[in-house]
Amino acid sequence: MSYTELEYWLWFQHAFGPANPRKWNVYSHYRSAAEIFERLSSGDLSRVLPEDHRTVSAAKMDYVQKILELCGENNISLTYFGAPDYPARLAEIYNPPAVLFYTGDISGIDENIVITAVGTKKPSEYSVQVSRRICSDLAASGVRIASGFAVGLDSVAHSSALKAGGMTYAVLPCGILYGYPPENAGAKEVISARGAVISEYFPNDRVTKLNFRARNRILSGIGLGTLVLQAGKTSGALSTASFALAQGRDIFCIPPHELFDDAYSGASGLIRDGAIPVFDASDIINEYRGLFPHRLQSEPETAPSLMPIAEKKPVSPKKPKPKPKVPEKDRAPIQPEPAPLPDGLEGTKKKIYLYIRDNGETHLDQLAVGIGDVYELEAYLTELELEGLIKALPGNRFTV
Repeated sequence: MSYTELEYWLWFQHAFGPANPRKWNVYSHYRSAAEIFERLSSGDLSRVLPEDHRTVSAAKMDYVQKILELCGENNISLTYFGAPDYPARLAEIYNPPAVLFYTGDISGIDENIVITAVGTKKPSEYSVQVSRRICSDLAASGVRIASGFAVGLDSVAHSSALKAGGMTYAVLPCGILYGYPPENAGAKEVISARGAVISEYFPNDRVTKLNFRARNRILSGIGLGTLVLQAGKTSGALSTASFALAQGRDIFCIPPHELFDDAYSGASGLIRDGAIPVFDASDIINEYRGLFPHRLQSEPETAPSLMPIAEKKPVSPKKPKPKPKVPEKDRAPIQPEPAPLPDGLEGTKKKIYLYIRDNGETHLDQLAVGIGDVYELEAYLTELELEGLIKALPGNRFTV
């Protein structure tokens, strides 16, 4: 029985999972998604790594039909890798989504300046005010704002773009029908009317911790640059910036309000490593004015009247409490302990993780020499990063 190209691609994504980079190694050995389906569904798993045997063997086309029916009932559109309407910017990145689900319109992504704006869920009042001003000015000038739909500065970015009469894209870490975050449930319809709500996950898929990091590669991928609004040293916004850097995108940062406050330390590090500091919207617009002069405008369009997007109350940065001084003679020697080994880590991934943990910041070339010849080393590194076990740094360096 033959199926449509979309059905074959949906089966392919169902068989391997939405963010699994190993599926692209399998794809490279065949001529089409249809051929992959015919070979793998007949039991030929010679090109499939053992860790994917179970899900590939369990994948059924019946499930694909149910997904298509669900999308039809809820006005969810789909596109797949290689389709005419699939964003070319996403096709260029490492581990692109095989299938995209969306409501709204994604047709203008490649033809417009899209800036991905990300930041903490608990912003300071300074960051809220500056983010509103810059995102509003960008949107009023014709720049489209992409963000992650979370409460905090993501919501500030979306709502500021909409209030300025601009367009915005929300990229989700779950299925479009799943109610996350609950504070923004009513905003999907508004954003779909002025941009798009986008996800690589099946419509009812729940949110998981790993999904956020996987989502971030798509979030950075649709933008020409990523603007970090506020980020501490452990902020998820740094993950988006890391993916943007690996994808060859520009990195912009709002300068910190307080230089030595940990709430801004992530952005400080990015600026130190070469990110472009943003003092107003022109610092971003001028980077692309020559490439997209016909997409920039001086007057905003009419803004919608209702923006049901939760921005969350800003928080004041906490002042660090001074630590009591301990006399030198009374100080106990500090014995550093290695980070505990995560549960379930084994094989090549365990070997890579331990080498990076034991050697500190490690360059890709150093890692390749240190652990020997490893097939698909970059794929393993991506999996470890998506799982939150390692962190990619500028210059092809990694740390735990």
